[in-house]
Amino acid sequence: MPTIKEVALLAGVSTATVSRAMMNPQQVAEKTRRKVEAAIAEVGYSPNAIARNLRTSESKTIVVIIPDIENMFFAKIVRGIQTIAQQQGYKVLLGDTVHNATLANDYLELVRSKQADGVISLTAELPKVLQHGTSMPMVMACEYFPDFPIPTVRIDNQAAAYQAVKYLLELGHKQIAYISGPLDNPICIARSAGYRQAMQEAGYSINELAKEEGDFSFHSGHAAFERLHRQYKMSALFCFNDMMALGAMRSAISLGLKVPDDLSIVGMDDLLFSQYTDPQLTTIMQPQTLIGETAMQILIKILNAKTVHQDNVLQTQLLVRSSSRRYQKL
Repeated sequence: MPTIKEVALLAGVSTATVSRAMMNPQQVAEKTRRKVEAAIAEVGYSPNAIARNLRTSESKTIVVIIPDIENMFFAKIVRGIQTIAQQQGYKVLLGDTVHNATLANDYLELVRSKQADGVISLTAELPKVLQHGTSMPMVMACEYFPDFPIPTVRIDNQAAAYQAVKYLLELGHKQIAYISGPLDNPICIARSAGYRQAMQEAGYSINELAKEEGDFSFHSGHAAFERLHRQYKMSALFCFNDMMALGAMRSAISLGLKVPDDLSIVGMDDLLFSQYTDPQLTTIMQPQTLIGETAMQILIKILNAKTVHQDNVLQTQLLVRSSSRRYQKL
């Protein structure tokens, strides 16, 4: 089996230079890179993958950045990305930022240094430098920056929240509270607008005590509901994701409330476990797998210098289950 030392000897360079030419060809002078490529071809050192990379500077790897690997919402999206990536000969590198923009920048550096060809970001916590635009092959999935020039795959968050709250209003509920994610997140801003739109159309004023902020986790939903319960008398609750909805449900039950007899709860996402809770969670379904597949298809088009739509909006669906019921005055 040919070795890297044989390549280096034939090309008249060090093994470090051969390695650099394979992994980061942009860091090696063109004349040297050509000598290394010729030596690789002559000795037969992994010619298929490495010679292709030297000729095209393609890694056939893409980076997927997520803000929190513990959030189950991202699982089906990543699966959708991986399905299309594998069909097209790409590998997927998953980067968990743990809500840290510095880590996000480290993963983006893989693309800048040509160790990866492009990136799909599932987080809005990107470094500030990107908020002024980027020439890096990138697609935003789920999260987005309004007026930010990067192709995006998302749902209509305002319309989805409006549908959830309107459903509760149609059940006769008037005191409807909500638990949001981070208030400066564009998704949460849009969902808050959907809540206000539905309430105002029904002729109800917005009570500032009827809302609490979470961070999309079970724990934050549990804690937020405890605060809501102390400050606002509600018959229904809309949570901006299923994880917070289940945390809120657990909190409500621990406080002696019955769901849905005393409190109707609606979530958003349709995570798998939402069908197996007791009661089953009414929720707004996001097409998670399709989001991932669409994002990867768009990234491949970008890598092939094809024109893509900037804003790709997918449909949601209200799934009525047993955590919600018609309002009955106690």
